[in-house]
Amino acid sequence: MHILKKTVIAISCFVCPIAAQASENYISVGATHLGGNDVSASGAGFSWASFSSKEQNIGFIVTSSLAKEDKSDFFSTRHATLKVFDVNVGPIFKVQNLSWLRLYPLVGISHANMEGCIGNICASEDKNEFNYGAGLQLDIPTTNIYTEFNIKRVMGDFNKTNMYFGVGYHLSNTFD
Repeated sequence: MHILKKTVIAISCFVCPIAAQASENYISVGATHLGGNDVSASGAGFSWASFSSKEQNIGFIVTSSLAKEDKSDFFSTRHATLKVFDVNVGPIFKVQNLSWLRLYPLVGISHANMEGCIGNICASEDKNEFNYGAGLQLDIPTTNIYTEFNIKRVMGDFNKTNMYFGVGYHLSNTFD
């Protein structure tokens, strides 16, 4: 988990000064679902995209999500918990003649914490895995509101798919 915390701090140090100078920011919050091979974890996430000016067609995006699943065996004392946190970055592109559409690829790190207990005996395991994905943002006409969808594939031993659906708001800097 220490590697992931350092990654979040490093991204924050890079992103915050750029956000203060950005002319267009897109911020969304939403629901995330992680699935595959006996896993069905749900949670929440957010994304933030930034462009340096309204005329700029290329910006950058940062996304993060946390999904959790609890499993218990009703007839015994077995219990298991899975928590998956991810951080992703990538470029975001405004589509030239479709001003209501933005597309982006993502790369990042997923941290999974698995804990299992049988009675009072518990064990846990942490894994950090690479992930990649893509997403899109669709503006709702005549508003500053948009919808967002992205999908990420977690690689390695974990090998799961994470989907995010969010609703966001477009903030535009009027100081230009």
